Amino acid sequence: MDGICSFSYVTLLAAAVSGAFNLQTQDTKQIAEVGANTVLPCTLSSPQSLAQLKVHWFRSLYLSTVFLLNNGKEDKERQSPEYSGRTSLRAPPESGDLTLLLHNVTLLDADMYHCIVENTTSKDYKEVIIELMVIGIGSIPVLGFSLQDNFISISFVTSDWFPSPEMHWEVDGGTMVTDKQEVIRNQSDGLFHVDSKILLKRPSDGRVYGAVRHPVTGKDVGLYMEIAADMFPRLSSWAYGFIFTFVILTVGAILTIIYIQKQHRQKVNLNRTIDTLSTEVAWRQAVMTPEYITLCPETAHPELSVAPNLLTLMNEPPTEQPSPSNSRFETERCCLGLPAFSTGCHYWEIELGNCLEWAVGVASPQVRRRGDAYMFRPQEHIWCISRFVELFKALDTQEAPLPVLQEQLQRVGVYLNLSGPRQITFYDPRSWKALYTFDDVGHDRASVLPFFWLGRKGDTIKLTSRGQ
Repeated sequence: MDGICSFSYVTLLAAAVSGAFNLQTQDTKQIAEVGANTVLPCTLSSPQSLAQLKVHWFRSLYLSTVFLLNNGKEDKERQSPEYSGRTSLRAPPESGDLTLLLHNVTLLDADMYHCIVENTTSKDYKEVIIELMVIGIGSIPVLGFSLQDNFISISFVTSDWFPSPEMHWEVDGGTMVTDKQEVIRNQSDGLFHVDSKILLKRPSDGRVYGAVRHPVTGKDVGLYMEIAADMFPRLSSWAYGFIFTFVILTVGAILTIIYIQKQHRQKVNLNRTIDTLSTEVAWRQAVMTPEYITLCPETAHPELSVAPNLLTLMNEPPTEQPSPSNSRFETERCCLGLPAFSTGCHYWEIELGNCLEWAVGVASPQVRRRGDAYMFRPQEHIWCISRFVELFKALDTQEAPLPVLQEQLQRVGVYLNLSGPRQITFYDPRSWKALYTFDDVGHDRASVLPFFWLGRKGDTIKLTSRGQ
């Protein structure tokens, strides 16, 4: 791990020369509401130099450019006029997140969207395709009532739907109404307006349900109504009573909806609390029953030796020359531990004492063992914290200092949670202060192994469990 700055430079140079990368998208189909903002997800698998990168978002026709990034700069001159001021990348392109933000979605935006990313030096390129479907979820329905001869006419009016919705009526506890007057027409903005009416002819039809269903989401927007038999206009003087009853029922329906929404929010908050408590219980169980971790001598660098009890890594060559092995580290002074973990929650502790150069964490079984020097990064399938004499760091994609003083960190606790979020958190066991957390440990839900690095200024790394 000597010359850490030079390792970073060599790694970036190797990535720039090779130009190898992949594109990924979380969803190949996105549904957006008219007038809302949406995202078209696209992620670059490995860092690329902006000076070599060309990112081209376009619709089905290649000439319809939605967004263009060339040599690290946005090219607005070649952008189609209808997308001017409406598109941007969600994150800086150097982060690898090339997700496109599309603002104020319209019906005309529905199409197949292509994202082509090209390394202009290596001429390597990749493409993802995402279908954008635009919908209108409709307005709150307006009900109207009127007397027509000896019948009651009920109208249901709503607008701003897309695609054309399906309207249905039910009476008498579930009987579908086929005798209805219905008009579905296009609005000036391309959305649909619905105007539907039915006639209630018998008091037995007084239990009414009117609803409009969205053809894409399948959700209904409707209201239940119950009309007393006395409200049917045998005598016109009852009409006012009917209107009063309707107002009361409508107010009751609104209050019911408000109550249901409140209950839903309470349920969401309760689930969050349960998740937090479950995480806390899993952490405590792991700490109370630490894992028995041992070193794997077959992986140790030739300049390092492992004690016979397999618990101590020493900064000295073994007494006998180690035999060549594909699993042994040859470039970096590293060693892996056992067992491997792919699921569950696990905890172990490492005694570091006054060792001046070390790194501890986890690594993928496919971690590179030989070749050009490299940095300990998640891109190299290594998630670890380290000490370099007076500097304590988390070796993430962007290095981060650890909140400790030199004389305060002589033991490190490692908590590996692979049950859901796949995180690894490092602790100071004396204070239980969290030092750093890595997310997305073990890409693609692969297994990981305990990982150790001992620098030339290091002494020993000793595996231990709480209570020792």
